[in-house]
Amino acid sequence: SNVTFVVSATDNCSVTNVTSTPPSGSTFPVGVTTVTNTARDASGNTSVCTFTVTVTDTQNPAITCPANLVLSADAGRCSRSNVTFTVSATDNCSVTNLVSIPPSGSTFPVGVTTVTNTATDASGNTATCTFTVTVTDNQNPTLTCPANLVLAADAGRCTRSNVTFSVSATDNCSVTSVTSTPPSG
Repeated sequence: SNVTFVVSATDNCSVTNVTSTPPSGSTFPVGVTTVTNTARDASGNTSVCTFTVTVTDTQNPAITCPANLVLSADAGRCSRSNVTFTVSATDNCSVTNLVSIPPSGSTFPVGVTTVTNTATDASGNTATCTFTVTVTDNQNPTLTCPANLVLAADAGRCTRSNVTFSVSATDNCSVTSVTSTPPSG
């Protein structure tokens, strides 16, 4: 908005002219502006004084985050690589810095990760928004079974006791359990 002020001058005879540069009613930018004021009397004598007008920017930037993202893990991986997103910010003056942690293009692990985004303007005002990146593991484990077992029954019985075997599994993330029914042994 426009800044108004009054400058006055007195003289033993009469003041014919008082000027201010920039004049009262001007629009002043953010920062410090020096106003130079000159008074002139009928004899051509002048006097000069100055003062400053300091305009501060106290308005935070406006920041916009994307919606939460839900993505599948990369094939054979326990993460999603090169996750890209766009965060935008505007300000009454100018946005000087816009940071996302982790940044766009990062690799995200399986699970939920919060992305924190901060916009900063030239006056140090900040605004923050967050969103989540959820990476899901939709890949089934790979199970390795032994070959079919052909075993003779125990002597004098109609069963075979203590049958042992080994089953293994691999997964893009981790195998939490391998269960066999009936179990080995």
